[in-house]
Amino acid sequence: MDTKSFANRSIHCTVKDCKHHCEKENYCSLDSIEVATHEKNPTNVQCTDCNSFACKDRSCCF
Repeated sequence: MDTKSFANRSIHCTVKDCKHHCEKENYCSLDSIEVATHEKNPTNVQCTDCNSFACKDRSCCF
């Protein structure tokens, strides 16, 4: 099954450069994602990251 054709309506996503982003809708195609932080004591949304992100193509990561 083409993973990009399955929109997981539980995971809203607007990161179009991620290979897991559904191309026609703002949802992730993964069954689940890992959310992490890069801060010792996160205090706002900017301190969190989607660790399931993967570049759609190599040009988006440079």
